[in-house]
Amino acid sequence: MKMLYRSLLFLTFIASTTGLFGQKLKAVDNTQNAGKVEWVTRQVDAGKSALGTPVTGEFEVKNISKENLIIMEVRSSCHCTAVEWTSEPIAPGKSGTIKAIYDGQRQGEFYRIITVTTNFDPAQSIPLALIGKVEAGQDTAKN
Repeated sequence: MKMLYRSLLFLTFIASTTGLFGQKLKAVDNTQNAGKVEWVTRQVDAGKSALGTPVTGEFEVKNISKENLIIMEVRSSCHCTAVEWTSEPIAPGKSGTIKAIYDGQRQGEFYRIITVTTNFDPAQSIPLALIGKVEAGQDTAKN
């Protein structure tokens, strides 16, 4: 009986902590962008916002190579999220931005992935994440 209790306690612990780690992006860039592009921001926590209010997250990308960086494509994982990005080439040592705008039309937590393709590795995209929570009511403040 004691062994069953310990097993159940262990399984409960594992089940309760896996959610904490499941919503993080890997910090390692294993593409050909590594050593050329610094993803200053890979995940933006937008906090809480009111239902119906668009939520914006900005991601900064820095060119640490000796060649121009071109953001070739940025795609959203959902029609509810629009994207904008620096379209001109980013010179060595300079930074650009990628903006994700979630429409905020659904109540609850959200986790939206956008993917970025650059000229340094056109065959593989880099994921970026915009997370937050949309709540009903007008008095919702950001964290």
